[in-house]
Amino acid sequence: MKIDQPDEDFVDIAQVKLELQKFINQKEPWQVPPCPNCTVHTQKKCTPECEDAAIALSIDPVLYPIEKNVVALVYELNATRLFKSCWSCEGHMKDGNVLWKVPQVCFYSQAAIYPKLISSYLGKLFIRKKITYQWNIFLSEISQSIYPTYCIRPDLNTENEPHLGELQKDLLAIANRLHLQLKNEATELLKSMS
Repeated sequence: MKIDQPDEDFVDIAQVKLELQKFINQKEPWQVPPCPNCTVHTQKKCTPECEDAAIALSIDPVLYPIEKNVVALVYELNATRLFKSCWSCEGHMKDGNVLWKVPQVCFYSQAAIYPKLISSYLGKLFIRKKITYQWNIFLSEISQSIYPTYCIRPDLNTENEPHLGELQKDLLAIANRLHLQLKNEATELLKSMS
């Protein structure tokens, strides 16, 4: 099967190249903190492991701090400053052993090409067996906003009994140095366009 590629009449290739270059040139989290409510920023402390990250990343830190098992992924998305998280869940069980809420992170993107970087990276992680489940990017209506909202979540359509612990391990594997991994994805994509 052959998949048709859009041409320059359909996609502004020059603009996509500029957007990829902007992604590559983003400063590191220790240079510009990703947490909007951060009160303790220091170069050594600005990591997903920061004890204040769950509160500093939340839009409602008192009632809804970012959950422990998803805070690293929320941090890494916001560390790019080209994604802005708007909702997250670490996943939850009910009635003993039934997956009730699937782990996921929803976010906005400054450019349409940026979620492709995440999608490409998620595919590589799965192929390399760094994550247990296949994770994808989905367009979502969760934010009830006029802006497109994307979600990173596992595709569990073929899974009979997904294991929350394994899904949460996947969250951490995806988050591991994600902002740097996405810069690498942007670099590769930009090179392929030359």
